Amino acid sequence: MGKRGTGPLPPEVSDLEREVAAWRRTRHKGAATPSEFWEAAVTLAMQFGICRIGRAVGLDYSALRKQVDKAKEKQLNATATFVEVPAGLLLPASGLKAALGPALDQAQGAVIELSTPAGARMRICLEPGKGTEAALCVSAFLRRGH
Repeated sequence: MGKRGTGPLPPEVSDLEREVAAWRRTRHKGAATPSEFWEAAVTLAMQFGICRIGRAVGLDYSALRKQVDKAKEKQLNATATFVEVPAGLLLPASGLKAALGPALDQAQGAVIELSTPAGARMRICLEPGKGTEAALCVSAFLRRGH
């Protein structure tokens, strides 16, 4: 992964800076920054860095960081909807013994590792033939919003 702070910024950054500047000239004092500006800035900040985009566009770093954090959390919740577990890990042990024979003794199970943007971590070690409750644990962990 390359450094975010190097290289030229795309033309979209200049376009957004001009739009924000034009809005500021015509806005009423105390008016909230339009959501379309935040959405565009967040998309660019995730790619080129919060400080760099905030400075280029003229948006507050702290406010942009909060918007980026919200977008990342929303993205995490939207993408963490499915976990595939090999069927051999969920079969009852007796079914595994018949299907795998001697390989069952060497089966390691699966390990599910999760982390949140806030830094919370969880590790689930599944035994062969068990683990159907792992989905509930994962769901509860992600909903808690560490």
